[in-house]
Amino acid sequence: MPVILLAIFIDLVGFGMIVPLLPFLTLTYGGDAVTGTALISVYALAAFALGPILGRISDKVGRKPTLALTFLGAALAYLLLALSTSLWMVFVARAISGAMTGNIGIVMAVMADMTDENNRGKAMARIGGAFGLGFAFGPGLGGYLGSLGGDSYIFLPGMAACGLSLLAMILTAIFVPETNPASLEKENGASPAENNPAATEDTPPSNNWRDIIVAPTRLSLFIMFVVTAVGQSISFSIAPFWMESVLEWRALEVGFLLMGVGVLVFIFQIWIVGPLFRIFGEVRSLQMCSIFHIIGCLIIIMGPRSITTAVIGFPLVLGALSVSYPALNSLLSRRTDRRIQGAALGLSNGVSSLGRIAGPMVAGVLFAADTPGAPFIVVIVIGAAIFGWSWYEHVRAPYQRTSPLPK
Repeated sequence: MPVILLAIFIDLVGFGMIVPLLPFLTLTYGGDAVTGTALISVYALAAFALGPILGRISDKVGRKPTLALTFLGAALAYLLLALSTSLWMVFVARAISGAMTGNIGIVMAVMADMTDENNRGKAMARIGGAFGLGFAFGPGLGGYLGSLGGDSYIFLPGMAACGLSLLAMILTAIFVPETNPASLEKENGASPAENNPAATEDTPPSNNWRDIIVAPTRLSLFIMFVVTAVGQSISFSIAPFWMESVLEWRALEVGFLLMGVGVLVFIFQIWIVGPLFRIFGEVRSLQMCSIFHIIGCLIIIMGPRSITTAVIGFPLVLGALSVSYPALNSLLSRRTDRRIQGAALGLSNGVSSLGRIAGPMVAGVLFAADTPGAPFIVVIVIGAAIFGWSWYEHVRAPYQRTSPLPK
């Protein structure tokens, strides 16, 4: 587990290095807020197309080789971004990078393979912690390296991100064990029942995407993946533009604030989310955190246009929203047979990308209309939807499952 978390942390550092530079890179090539948020939508569109496929491949050929391949693809994407000389090159690089983000679904499948039901939420939160720590280092480092590059401020961060992804690939290839039950059966010559207590002589569960989604206990989960992703992507994509427009910050200041948010998310995911899930459960935790992210949005909308508003508001919004991903994936893993974890969790990553396609475009259009607070009104509505769904799930039956799970 430490090695796989280290690999994803290194990859996320590379990703985080690029984020604070994208708005300024877009403006350099004659774009605006709509164009800049379209870059994030292109990234998400590619993730939607490839994420579920990569998850299914990891079920068939193994987690380890598929994960290493995604890190290599990310390295090539960052190399292209570093060498870009036009807006179309930036779009192509972001599309390739988005396609490789299926590695998140694979890492979650690895965690599901390695943990039992009681520790599933804690394991998913550790992935969130790796995300947070990656963003803690990435944006600040990217903003600093960008400030050293002069007119070509994307070159140094892009090359550094490329190197980090290659390092993650090497760590995965050398140290990460194979955890996919099907691959272990082939290596050990064992029967499915020996490696997977959920496996029986019955017909194996279908890994057809439609069958995975429409199962009664999973359908609402997949809907919430889309809804929460819209809120996350709006908040995250518009934050640099809000800071540049309202506070007149440059990449360095934006990077350091996002770094602070990353530190907060890391602390929250590693030391708070696990106990929170254990005491209250994933559903009630989602409900509570939706209240905090609504409060953060109100601060950004109604507060003075100052550093204080940004320092309080954005951590509340982004930190509280960060709980949704580990919570929903933990619930999905609980309700899915181990033999199709890769397909299900890869699909959750892909379906979430639908929200990340729509969210940034909505945010860009609203922000371009000279209403900086308008995108956060949408996020408040999403917070109310999360609260309502969590309440319904808690009242109904928060831990219904579709298949037996190992003890």
